[in-house]
Amino acid sequence: MLTNFFLYLVQSSVAISTCALVYRLFLCRLTYFQWNRVYLLGSLLLSLAIPVLLSTGLFNEEADPGVISSLPLNWSKRSVNAFLPTRDTTSTTLSSPFWEYLLLTLYLVGCLYKTWHFAQNLKTIFKLIPPGQPIWNRASCRVFIQSRWPTFSFLNCIFLHSGISALTHEEQEQVLQHEEVHVRQRHSLDVLLYELAGIVFWFNPIVTYLSVSIRQVHEYIVDEVVTRANNNVRMYGYLLLKLTTQPSFIPILNTFSNKQIFQRIQMLTQTRSRPIQKLTFLIVLPLLVLTLVLCSFLQPFNSRTRTVTEAEKPATGIPIGTILWKGNTVYSAEKLTQILGVREGDLYNKEHFKKRFFDAVGTDVASLYMDKGYLYFNVDVQESRSGNVVNLILTVFEGSPVTIGKITFKGNKDVTEAQIHELIAIRLGELFNRSKLLKSQQKLAESGYFNPKKIGINPVPNPELKTVDLVYVLDRKP
Repeated sequence: MLTNFFLYLVQSSVAISTCALVYRLFLCRLTYFQWNRVYLLGSLLLSLAIPVLLSTGLFNEEADPGVISSLPLNWSKRSVNAFLPTRDTTSTTLSSPFWEYLLLTLYLVGCLYKTWHFAQNLKTIFKLIPPGQPIWNRASCRVFIQSRWPTFSFLNCIFLHSGISALTHEEQEQVLQHEEVHVRQRHSLDVLLYELAGIVFWFNPIVTYLSVSIRQVHEYIVDEVVTRANNNVRMYGYLLLKLTTQPSFIPILNTFSNKQIFQRIQMLTQTRSRPIQKLTFLIVLPLLVLTLVLCSFLQPFNSRTRTVTEAEKPATGIPIGTILWKGNTVYSAEKLTQILGVREGDLYNKEHFKKRFFDAVGTDVASLYMDKGYLYFNVDVQESRSGNVVNLILTVFEGSPVTIGKITFKGNKDVTEAQIHELIAIRLGELFNRSKLLKSQQKLAESGYFNPKKIGINPVPNPELKTVDLVYVLDRKP
């Protein structure tokens, strides 16, 4: 569970970083500010959703039921011993629960700190709202006067700085127009969304960059609306400069003056982007593909992995007390337990347990290892009775990954070897992969050249060379 959660954080961070890079390189200088706002909001939501979609298998290729066939792999224990690791098999991996809970503790400490900081900012804002009615209501806004912070808006409230009285009536009207646009377009909700994302991803500075960017875009949007209404960019620019002397602001606010004031003036006077430059936003399409690919590389769950249903679990047996893994380095204990499909408290049945390790269906623990080249994977199960439960110690012998040696074909006379190689798509020197082997078996059966009921694959291990030869037994279709 914890491993999956940390994986989600990593995948989302990768997606967020990819979206931020595209924004920085291609979009941030465009004057299509509303489009940039949509991009920044959409990219964040997409980055949060993609890992969930990947974990549910929405974008994963489902295994063809025809591929899942029996492929017996029979070799002696002596062959297995040639690949056993020389280190102490009782050692544990860094993905043990201790390290997971340590990381979780550090993560939660960061979240709590950011949450406290966020709550303090909200408390500061609500303290500015005096009891009773606001100074006046304007459209859908409630207007208040305060002297602690610069003029700003939050949700449907506008907080004017007391120094606004020093401005001319026309300038005061522009300030109010500015904040009203923030309120009408609900910019505070965007900011709150990014603040919440900043709590969850406090360790990722890219989220902070995007949070600052969307505040900038808000100001660009409002500046454009106000200057278009008043048709006087120069006077509005002077007003921005005049208000730079106001005090610093709370990070979750949309303020009329801030440190990006000169960037805002520059954007006001910048030449508008050409309509054809809207096509730049089409980069979102390859960005989506790139994000899916990057997150898929971090996705450890094989598309063939399925959950053991209650109906598949044994109806009789002894309750399992604890499950302890030893010797595993390639996969964490949590991952192996998930693939095993057996949890503490389930009934222990030897035959069912053996099937979850070595099963022809392809959703077993052995297949998980064999798809990574660990052809000589084995496990030793030790049972220890304690009262009414049985405790299990599972010692894993992973060995070393093996590669494909020679590939030969027997029983074939009419089809060229080049044609067969093209069908099986297995190459010399690549890692052994059980699922790929089964896929090649299906391709041969569907080719129409051979009798599908008489296609066999005989692996011939070479322990000294750490390779395995494949002998395909083929029978020409009558």
